[in-house]
Amino acid sequence: MAKVVVIIVAVLVAGVLILISPFVYLGLKSRSQIRALQSRTDYPQIASACVTLARSVTNHSLIKPSDPRVPTLLRSLSPRYLTADSNSVRLEFHGGFDHYGYRVEQSDTNARQWSIFWYTEKRQQLLSTISHD
Repeated sequence: MAKVVVIIVAVLVAGVLILISPFVYLGLKSRSQIRALQSRTDYPQIASACVTLARSVTNHSLIKPSDPRVPTLLRSLSPRYLTADSNSVRLEFHGGFDHYGYRVEQSDTNARQWSIFWYTEKRQQLLSTISHD
């Protein structure tokens, strides 16, 4: 009887672990990706590549990373998708209940000035500002 109880408990524990393991993996992967994206030092280059992309679209567009208009630098970041219009670009790296990524916007007061932000669902942080012709 004790062996049966141990086997049942072991099967239940194994089942629970199997059910939650994908969520644990995705959470760990997400945290690792966030740390990597926030520790980069090439924000001005990312912003410049986003400006290039913004100038290649004529209306608000949802863009796959494999689209030939996406500069190589942006593609190498492996965003899930990008959205772009003539004065902003957003690189989304996660979705569902935890959105985060980079957002690049043209200044309202100076058309040559663009700012790159790190955003999450709870906050945004200015990373760099560039001038671009």
